Amino acid sequence: MKLRWLLLFCLALPFWGEAQLETQQPEKRSHLAIQADAFWGFDGLGNYFYSKNNVLFKHHESGVLQYQNLPFGKLKSVDITQPLRPILFYENFNAVVVLDNFLNEIQVVEFSTIPTPIMITAVGMANQNRLWGYDAVMQQIGMYHLTTGSFSPIGNPVPGSWKYYQCAFNSLTWIDAQNHWKSITIYGHISDYGQLPEGMYYFVNENVVLVYNHETWTLLNRLTGKKSSFEIVEKSVKNFSCNDQILSIFTAEGITNYKITVP
Repeated sequence: MKLRWLLLFCLALPFWGEAQLETQQPEKRSHLAIQADAFWGFDGLGNYFYSKNNVLFKHHESGVLQYQNLPFGKLKSVDITQPLRPILFYENFNAVVVLDNFLNEIQVVEFSTIPTPIMITAVGMANQNRLWGYDAVMQQIGMYHLTTGSFSPIGNPVPGSWKYYQCAFNSLTWIDAQNHWKSITIYGHISDYGQLPEGMYYFVNENVVLVYNHETWTLLNRLTGKKSSFEIVEKSVKNFSCNDQILSIFTAEGITNYKITVP
């Protein structure tokens, strides 16, 4: 009986707890000096998305585009899962704006005025012209259909607050209040991959998460159990993203890119 309980306890431990830690030396590639309040990501096509005073900027070496929605006010988040169709979230107005590649409005959705109103606190692009959404009232993850204007809950209710979330076409992944790495598929299947260390997070892909804590960066692969760590001295990191093994770090001085190896 004792052996059985010990086995169950070991299986409950995060897979990266005993993984061998590898180290790497990132290569500094470039720096973009900007003045911004928030950095929303680098899309791998040469475009940086950031905002200042609730104005969204799309920066490319060939020029800068911008978008602002004065009536909606504060910009809560920008999802660039599909970089040609950015999704802007205005939480105070319970609304999203869908833009095109040139930051022109395609569609505006106010969730308080749809046939069955919902209160959205997390949103992002999914597949087949749909949006991921989390209804805080029903504590339910679902899909909002941009063509029909309907919201379809999927899976079981998910109570509790989230520290971080990220959308992909076929899944939504988040960190809950207890630092558990969880995800849900478009079919409603929810997975819990264990507890992550404290820090800031970014999901490099569905299997790898990047954790930043006090100048130390750690890549964790849930499938292989591999851990890779490195140090980058960038003061006061505000946010970061990782695309095609390029780590983009946002600080008060701008965005600095490093080449890293994803395990």
